[in-house]
Amino acid sequence: MALTAEQLKRKSAQDAESAFEAVFQEHWRRVYALLYNLVGEGDEAEDLALETFWRLYRLPPRLAQEESLGGWLYRVATNLGLNALRARKRRQRYEEQAGYISTLELQGSLPGDPAEEVEQVIERGRVRQTLAQMKPRSAQLLVLRHSGFNYAEIAAALGVAPASVGALLARAEREFEARFKRLV
Repeated sequence: MALTAEQLKRKSAQDAESAFEAVFQEHWRRVYALLYNLVGEGDEAEDLALETFWRLYRLPPRLAQEESLGGWLYRVATNLGLNALRARKRRQRYEEQAGYISTLELQGSLPGDPAEEVEQVIERGRVRQTLAQMKPRSAQLLVLRHSGFNYAEIAAALGVAPASVGALLARAEREFEARFKRLV
């Protein structure tokens, strides 16, 4: 049972609590998975997912009839995740300027083939850095698609026509590829 934001607003206080709980139960796993795929850390993804639902609880959005509450949640989550990546990039730059060694280098005990694990960590970092440099909508498109969302869900999250998602996604992939190649 998917509730709209307007239905959530019109409920009495007790009904609103149970309606919010239903929305939370319906969308929590996908919002968390989306953020985990984006930021790559479970604790940070959980914090960002909770922030997403806190924003819904505190001030339910005004949505047009054709917009879905799920789309709003995924859009807010993606924006929070991209902001976290940008903040991480700034923080990393400040730490490097101050001469700090990254946490990953200090840990040293990576399971499996250490060279392969380090290579994967570097690759993920480049992917996140590339996403942080892209236009927010393009980055959101890629993250949502990579997280398993279908075109209709992506369209709802970004507020675009479902028929335009394929073209927008192709453009975003080309932009990602060009930016990623510049990092290597």
